[in-house]
Amino acid sequence: MAVPAGEFSSERLVIGGGLAGSLLALALRERGLAVTLLDPGSGETATELSYGVIPGWPLAATGLARLAAQAGARWRVLEDRHGALGWHPAHWRLPLPVSQVDGEVFGQRLPAVLAAAGVERRRGQAQGLERSGAGWRVDLVEGPPLQAAQVVLAAGSGCRALWPKLPVRLRSSWAGVLQLQARPRELQPDQLQLPLQFQRADLERRAPQLQAEAWIVDPGVVPRGRGALVGQLTLVRPADTSSGAPADPEPDPQRMEQRLRRGLEPLALGWQAVPARYRQARVSFCSEGQPLVGPVAGAPGLWVFSGFSGGFAQVPVLAPLLAECLADPGGQALDSLQRLGLLPQAAG
Repeated sequence: MAVPAGEFSSERLVIGGGLAGSLLALALRERGLAVTLLDPGSGETATELSYGVIPGWPLAATGLARLAAQAGARWRVLEDRHGALGWHPAHWRLPLPVSQVDGEVFGQRLPAVLAAAGVERRRGQAQGLERSGAGWRVDLVEGPPLQAAQVVLAAGSGCRALWPKLPVRLRSSWAGVLQLQARPRELQPDQLQLPLQFQRADLERRAPQLQAEAWIVDPGVVPRGRGALVGQLTLVRPADTSSGAPADPEPDPQRMEQRLRRGLEPLALGWQAVPARYRQARVSFCSEGQPLVGPVAGAPGLWVFSGFSGGFAQVPVLAPLLAECLADPGGQALDSLQRLGLLPQAAG
């Protein structure tokens, strides 16, 4: 059960109660380490809007892609330890192994799983971060500040607002989906209707060169609870304004929904007959495709765990590595993150 945020000292504080922060907290508890999870507990999140798809093969010729291909096995381990989390094998039109985490089941089960694992959850939204003695002080929108020896930024698009010197490859975009109240009759509970290649990855790679905002629609339908998620709209603006500057306001939801629906018109599935709600959220990504995982340069005790592309495949395999680094900052796990090209070494 989450408790109100108040002034306290903690050895490890993870900021962000979504997929990244929660799985990292569980990985720390697997090592017997105390951890506090700061969860704002409000607003749309990238975790809730994700398809939760986990390919069972490398999507690229990189060390991270090969590691992410093992994510299905890691989800099985997590469920063996913590009970059902919504993971299940799935079927795609290609004869390749694939699985999915049902976001609705995951969200419903997560609070009880964290509590049973001994993770202390505190409600509150961080608005400031600064060095304090040998550790860190985290100021909240409401309530007294928090103190911690180690702080992990796992707040997605909110990370740069807390530490503006993060590498410039960490950027933000706006993502939108349609949530159907019921699954289309043509869609089986374990069936995924996905494009052969998502355009979002290419748009994210082009983000540093954009001179004007750009958006794309990736058509797809996946089950979620008793309903489904349809489409993925991605809007990227030309400047990295993830520090919360007025230049990156939330786009008009009605206009975004119209764009998404137009992009989904060719989709041959009976989703149009099912009542749907448009949802959108600001999400983080890294323009080079490699997330930021590890210690922040020039800030002893500050770590970052953000910028994932395909978080349900990348986060579960990287969380144990980062947890090992936090337990033993000078150990071999840090070398593993460096070989994968994930360390945030350059400040922006």
